[in-house]
Amino acid sequence: MPRKVIGGGGGIGPQKAANGRSGSREEHGYTVGQTNNRTRHAGMSLALASVLLVTACNADVPGVGGGNETPTPTVPPASLTFSVKDAKQPVRPDQRLSVGAEGGTLVNVRLVGPDGKTVPGRVADGVWTSSADTRLVPDSQYTWRASAKNAAGEVQQQEMRITTLKPKISATYRVTPDGNTVGVGMPVMVTFDSAVTSPKLRADVERRMKLKVTPAQKGSWGWLDDRQLMWRPDSYWKPGTKITVAAPLTGVQTGDDKWIVQDKGAKFDISDRARVSVVNLSSHVMTVRENGKTIATYPISGGKPTAEWETRSGTKIITEKHADYVMDAATVGVKAEDPNYYRTEVKYAMRVTNTGEFLHAAPWSVWAQGRRNVSHGCINLGPSAAAAVFRQSIVGDVVEFVGSGRKMQPGDGLSVWLFDAKAWHARSALASK
Repeated sequence: MPRKVIGGGGGIGPQKAANGRSGSREEHGYTVGQTNNRTRHAGMSLALASVLLVTACNADVPGVGGGNETPTPTVPPASLTFSVKDAKQPVRPDQRLSVGAEGGTLVNVRLVGPDGKTVPGRVADGVWTSSADTRLVPDSQYTWRASAKNAAGEVQQQEMRITTLKPKISATYRVTPDGNTVGVGMPVMVTFDSAVTSPKLRADVERRMKLKVTPAQKGSWGWLDDRQLMWRPDSYWKPGTKITVAAPLTGVQTGDDKWIVQDKGAKFDISDRARVSVVNLSSHVMTVRENGKTIATYPISGGKPTAEWETRSGTKIITEKHADYVMDAATVGVKAEDPNYYRTEVKYAMRVTNTGEFLHAAPWSVWAQGRRNVSHGCINLGPSAAAAVFRQSIVGDVVEFVGSGRKMQPGDGLSVWLFDAKAWHARSALASK
């Protein structure tokens, strides 16, 4: 009776015999429908491929549609952290600002002021921080923009506007001389209208000063008092020196609720001749030298040898020149009813101290000039001598006073030359104490 055909897989049915009848038959020792080794292996491969195909079609493959696929993991965005938490609160001009990124890295940071300039800063350990010496403009608005990207490269941006505090007091100052040609004794002067109240604040002011001297000369900044910052070379300026001063002090604090709101500067030249005069109060003679050479001597009369009127010794600077001037003792505290009170018009007046000492013409004391000291502290010269000195002198020329027991003090005038170079360097707020 007929035998069943052994299927080769894949639903293959009964085979047709050579005579065209369906069924089974024996041929060369093989049963029709029963595969030999080669056909059996091929059938098994086909069956296995079919199984794998079915398996692949039903697998959960990431990114392939289907009801059971796993969603692609998402990377959270980076977030920016600004050091200013409340933009409505004013920021101190000297406050250091910073911004960092969480869950990412900083791409860009810009802090832009009212003048359109970008505030300098640097990134360290993933955090941007404004430069330590940066000072913001008081009572001004700044725009702060930052961006950061996460691990997927997605960029997040954020912007905030901050406002700096409005000072209760705006600190004012001036830089002199400016636009002039002056003598070899004139220092650079930065004069504040009110005190810079602490050593720390004075150091902050001094640290920011910028000075260009051509040709270069060794010197130092120093404070005469809490209002006067000055720079002088170790010895008198070289003739022909050119000086440029920059005072970028906006945003610098000088006292409680007191801030500088403006940058200033100055440029001036030193005369091409070094004029240094010596007034000897013992011999009653004034000697005038230019570039080290004596060009004139004049008899003089100085202040009377009393505690109130003796002319002070020390190196002084001509700070003012007046062809005509009224000498009024009231300016130095002498009242009109005092026997020593005077009010006199003089010619060719050249101020050398803030305490009322001048060089000037004194025709009434010609008899004493070269012999005795009879004035109220000024240096009396004969009319022609005073005219010559006035004509040849400029502001900044040096007058050295010797032969007096009464010494000039730092508060008496432009007294930077009362100190030797070492002592002057020590008056810097940045000097090692």
